[in-house]
This record gives sequence, structure tokens and C-alpha cells, in this order.
Amino acid sequence: MSITLKDAVKTVTDAVAAINSRFPIKWEDITNKPTIQNIDVTDFYTKEEIEKILTTNNQLVSPDGTVWKPTIDNNGVVSWKKVIPNGQ
Repeated sequence: MSITLKDAVKTVTDAVAAINSRFPIKWEDITNKPTIQNIDVTDFYTKEEIEKILTTNNQLVSPDGTVWKPTIDNNGVVSWKKVIPNGQ
């Protein structure tokens, strides 16, 4: 998970915790609740498919087929490194 995504998840989690502490309402206590429909998960991507998409979208491919992957240092400098298949 990227740092930006982790920060966003933490922000949302903290916000939900703050709301729950100020308004301690339990779902069980609510009357006239809407029905929650079953979600068909067959249309969602798997974790492996998402990782493949992210990996593919964060790469450059040279005309000769060489794959290059970006790296960012702590100063924000982006550099591209050649991806060597099987570590060779």
C-alpha cells in the first residue's frame, strides 16, 4: 500500500472513530433500516489483478521491449531503473 493511500486510510479511520465517539449509535438500534443488498463480487478485481495493473501502469517500456520502473527518493527525485527479469 502506498504511503498516500495509508495516510488516507488512517485519516478516514480516525474520522470514523471520532464520529463514533461523539455519536455512539449502533446499527442494531436503528429502526426502519434499509435492506443491504448482496454484492456480486464477481465484477471486482482480485488483489493480484490490482497489483498487476498498478505494476503495469507504473512502468515505461522502451521500443526494444525493455521495462523501466520509477523510484522516488526522499527528496522527491524520480529516477528510472531497468527491470531485469528473474534478477539476471
